[in-house]
Amino acid sequence: MRIAILSDIHGNLEALQSVLDHAKGVGYDRLVCLGDVVGYGANPQE
Repeated sequence: MRIAILSDIHGNLEALQSVLDHAKGVGYDRLVCLGDVVGYGANPQE
């Protein structure tokens, strides 16, 4: 089983989308987010 682990996104929508696109191409079985999704960064309201 391949697991992708994300953390410290901090509202950076462009970086998150890039990572998700890459993860989709690799074919991970599961994606886990460890936190710090919002707060500050390029897109804190999105």
